[in-house]
Amino acid sequence: VAWAEFRRQLEYKATWYGRQVIVVGSQFPSSQLCSTPGCGYRNKDTKDLAVRQWECPQCHVVHDRDVNAAQNIVNEAKRLA
Repeated sequence: VAWAEFRRQLEYKATWYGRQVIVVGSQFPSSQLCSTPGCGYRNKDTKDLAVRQWECPQCHVVHDRDVNAAQNIVNEAKRLA
């Protein structure tokens, strides 16, 4: 219930200020995808929450799990907008 209330209030305030809330699906693999532009490699090993950093075998960029996930969520929201 707490998440639903948070979302309701967020959408209310967004409408109040003329903004839009874009919802990225809960099944979107944000921490699994390489956020490097043009890469997009999917690393299924990151499903393990103990994996905090990983190197993309395709483009060799080292990703922090949380920073990479945040960047992927931003990119997906822009795509959906």
